[in-house]
Amino acid sequence: MPDRDLDAATVTLLVAEQFPGLAGGAVRWLGAGWDNELFTVGSQWILRFPKRSERVPWLLREVEIMTVVGEAMGAVVPRFDFIGEPSGRFPYPFVGYRRLPGVGADRARVADPACLAREIGRALSRIHGVDPARIPGTPEGPAAEAWPSARERLISVAGSVRPLLANDLLEKAEPYLAGAIPEPAREGPRCFIHNDICPDHLLIDPDTGHLTGLIDFTDAMVGDPVGDFVGLIGVGDRAFIDQVLASYDRPLVDSFAEKLSWQTRVLTLTWLAEAAADDPDDVPKHLTWVGRAFEE
Repeated sequence: MPDRDLDAATVTLLVAEQFPGLAGGAVRWLGAGWDNELFTVGSQWILRFPKRSERVPWLLREVEIMTVVGEAMGAVVPRFDFIGEPSGRFPYPFVGYRRLPGVGADRARVADPACLAREIGRALSRIHGVDPARIPGTPEGPAAEAWPSARERLISVAGSVRPLLANDLLEKAEPYLAGAIPEPAREGPRCFIHNDICPDHLLIDPDTGHLTGLIDFTDAMVGDPVGDFVGLIGVGDRAFIDQVLASYDRPLVDSFAEKLSWQTRVLTLTWLAEAAADDPDDVPKHLTWVGRAFEE
């Protein structure tokens, strides 16, 4: 929950005071995630506001990151053209950027999935090629992928997952739900990763099916590149992910496939449990993702 009040009228005043070049554009609430609220200004601009004080250091870190990422990715990622200052109207800094075209990757009908896979593979190659030394650490200290805790989390919610799975899928998933499949060794090179690749953050042109944007680098870190392939299960099946990998030009360790399989299965099952608890309308979507994760 936010620790401050914010509405379109307040944002309109903030725009007039801090960004007069945008003044006059209609301000509308766009949506909210765990960490930020978003408002549109006219048809071309988005303003993003942290919901709580502890998210401010993350936003300021993302401003630094996007300067580096923009050099590698160009127009496919947001560029923070406006940095709002704290004031009596809003107590925290905020950012503004030009709205990227496209819709979430799971809402677009893609006529040529192989072409989209190539575009994603090339984009991930560029992201993972960013010099990790240029990426600031997280406000909470050194970041590490939570592999053991992911396994423990799934065990804790397994009881809510089992009734949702058909018998054949439950049979495949049960060893993971019971915690019988240990996490693979976390070996191999680390690189800069987006760390939250998912259909909502991959924007696709609904008419052409081409990749138009990659957004939300809040959780970006230096870590195992496998983390940026797991969420692609929300876009396509394992064959689609293999097509992405075919256009990925960074080195991968021999255990990459094992790590990808383990993470994809553990996390899709966990996301299913979360959907059942918080957003039942999303359960069918997450069942599809689990099914893809366990395809042979």
